[in-house]
Amino acid sequence: MRAEKRLAPLLSLLLPGLGQIVQGQQSRGLGLLATVAVLGGLVLWQKAPLLFVPLAALWLWGVWDAIQSARNRSSGTVAPFLLAAFIVYALGIRATEIHPERLVSGWPSIRPIVQALVRPELMEYPKESHIGHLPFQVPCITPLPPPQGQASEQPRLTTDVPCAALGETVTLEGEGFLPGLDVEIWWQNPIGDYQRVLEEGVPLVVPADDEGRFRITIRVPPTSVPLDRRPGPGETQTHRIEARQYRPYGSLQPTETLRLVIEKIGETIALAFIATVLATIFALPVSFLAARNLMGGHPVGRAVYYIVRTILNIVRSIETLMWAIIFAVWVGLGPFDGMLALLLHSIAALGKLYSEAIEGIDPGPVEAVRATGANWTQTVVYAVLPQFMPSFLAFTLYRWDINLRMSTVIGLVSNTGLGFLIIQWIRLSRYNAMATAIIAIVLVVALLDYVSAALRERIIAGSPGGPKRGILRRYGVPAVATVLFLTLFIWSWGVAEVDLPALVEGAPAGLRITRAFLFPDLLTRPTVESRVTAPLVVPCGAAPALTAPPAEGPRVALSLSCGAPGDPLVITGEGLPANTDVSVRWRLPDGSFLRIKKNCCRTDGAGNLRLETQVHPLMEAKEGTAGEVEISWKQVIGGYQPSEALVTTVNLSLVTLLMALLATTLGSIIAIPLSFLGASNVMGRGPVGRAVYFAARTVFNLWRSVEPMILAVICASWVGLGPFAGVLALALNNIPNLAKLFSEAIEEIDPGPVEAVTATGANSLQVLVYAILPQLVPRFLAYILYQWDINIRMSTVIGFVGGGGIGQQFRVWVGLNQYAAAGTATWAIVAMVWGMDYVSARARARLI
Repeated sequence: MRAEKRLAPLLSLLLPGLGQIVQGQQSRGLGLLATVAVLGGLVLWQKAPLLFVPLAALWLWGVWDAIQSARNRSSGTVAPFLLAAFIVYALGIRATEIHPERLVSGWPSIRPIVQALVRPELMEYPKESHIGHLPFQVPCITPLPPPQGQASEQPRLTTDVPCAALGETVTLEGEGFLPGLDVEIWWQNPIGDYQRVLEEGVPLVVPADDEGRFRITIRVPPTSVPLDRRPGPGETQTHRIEARQYRPYGSLQPTETLRLVIEKIGETIALAFIATVLATIFALPVSFLAARNLMGGHPVGRAVYYIVRTILNIVRSIETLMWAIIFAVWVGLGPFDGMLALLLHSIAALGKLYSEAIEGIDPGPVEAVRATGANWTQTVVYAVLPQFMPSFLAFTLYRWDINLRMSTVIGLVSNTGLGFLIIQWIRLSRYNAMATAIIAIVLVVALLDYVSAALRERIIAGSPGGPKRGILRRYGVPAVATVLFLTLFIWSWGVAEVDLPALVEGAPAGLRITRAFLFPDLLTRPTVESRVTAPLVVPCGAAPALTAPPAEGPRVALSLSCGAPGDPLVITGEGLPANTDVSVRWRLPDGSFLRIKKNCCRTDGAGNLRLETQVHPLMEAKEGTAGEVEISWKQVIGGYQPSEALVTTVNLSLVTLLMALLATTLGSIIAIPLSFLGASNVMGRGPVGRAVYFAARTVFNLWRSVEPMILAVICASWVGLGPFAGVLALALNNIPNLAKLFSEAIEEIDPGPVEAVTATGANSLQVLVYAILPQLVPRFLAYILYQWDINIRMSTVIGFVGGGGIGQQFRVWVGLNQYAAAGTATWAIVAMVWGMDYVSARARARLI
């Protein structure tokens, strides 16, 4: 053993942790080896060679630890923890593209949004519109054709040039406008989309002079035309410049924006309500199948239990917004799509919550009812449900709360709810309208949060018995409640535009995407494409024949060497790979291709192919060239290797995990000092302290009502698209959530240790270190782990609105109909969520 101890440092120098292992410290040695290996892999992944320096220091610490272990001394774990944390956070900053300078450089873009939050569009006077418009061509070409459309005569607009390129400046003049009133400048692109013309990120407004004239220099919006709609070389498009003026009259009334927001609030509530009600109906029977104490008495029952639990866990691991994108493929965009996404996720979440509540009931009544000879159904009705009902109602209200929040943002990926309005108004630079929607979300969510929390508390606490109720109260109140419930349900059904036939009609698309998700794109084999061609002159004499096909090997022969469009043609392939799918195409004289026959073709066992067709009309030669008939196929040239989708998914999964880690860390650092402002026992009972306490708690509750997806849209405008916007949005969402949890933990501090330490004559710092922190640190760490768990789930979808990570790539793949690749991302998300669920649950259990 002494020899092993002497060799331990050398062994640790050769392989991290080996010295600890030979000394009997297997867990410590294996942990050190795994840490160095994982961190080394991450450094190589990010190609950050400078980080090998702290990694080498961590390796050398392992040597020092082996020496100390040989001397029966402890070297602690602070140093390796700090080194590993430094490497992880450095990699996180690099991988998530965090550039703090963007917070300053992007401020002009975010400033109008911040300013708009204090100027929402609530009330206004009726307005008389005064609008001038002018067609304008982008870009300039020679000769410049006349624009499409006519300019307005009164008021009249003119520009110093008739055309310009995207991003160039133009001088705009107007006359005939209302004197002394502001003029808004708008731009309409060729496909009809409007946007405000901006100057340094601020919507452009110019006052008309006393004669109703104005002159201003504007910039052609660089993003006015999508990339796929821009003109080709030598082409131009007609845009339209509008100058809008509004003169108020009459009395104040709600704005059109406010009326639309109220309408969408109703739609949001309806979606949450109908999804929660239907999910409750479906989840309740499912929960009985997922309860171990009801299904564990028989092998078949246990099998059903494990299958149902696994399905529930998989479905709830995929965020609602991802289900919304999947259902959009199935039934199309709209409220029904959003409702189905909420419904499916709610069934899985409620099924798990209900089953856990059933597993926690008192087994005594169950055994007593079974002893009477009752069957499974009777046991559930008379022994399970009476104990389960309070938890059932509380969990249902809790899910309603979640669905209400999610329905506010479901429109970010579907054209429904308030989220849809926010996206549209940001694109149109209507920031005051956007602010109206955000404030409405905050107020509605905060109010319903309060109501549902009060109801849950009352359900859990129970209500004391009272005097016998009268007939009216006993029968009338339930009858009225039932009528109201049915009315709300019918109204919500209509608002959600439930279309059951669409589920059937879209089933092929739904089955196709489901099948692709079940068999994701994980492995691939490298292939090489081979081809053989044969010339076909159309018409005869138009061009000389090309090279004749080879006499041996793969070749294609034609029944005609030349012909006219429509002539019958037999294509014969010989010497091709046997039993192989091949593509038979026309190669046109200009080098482009046309498919000859759909789903064509497959060679026989001898490698031969025969196809009867007709000469395509487009095969006719131009400019003295001839076309060809081509047969091509792909051959495998190597073994299996990870697919491109799998490599991309792994990379983005790591980025997603680091996004969640950085956001949680940043949010925690800011939330800790803020939490003391929201703790009543810290702020005291004085008027100033109470005012600060109530103000802090109010801010926390209102702030946390804004979903991180909405924050991501705003942050993407601030720092640009990418992971940095996602980290920033998650961190901003974490601050109020953690501050509220931390403040509640501070309020629950046991005063005994504080009084005991104070009685020894300790000062305030000593009381904090020895009496307060030991109580707070475990709970703070548990809450941070809980928030990290939530952040991992949110970071998987925050890329839908420009926040980077795996969610952004998932949406791209679905948009390109690459469902197998999207399935790879989905299973990676499930693995991440399950893994982090397990790790954080174990860590919280140890801390608490």
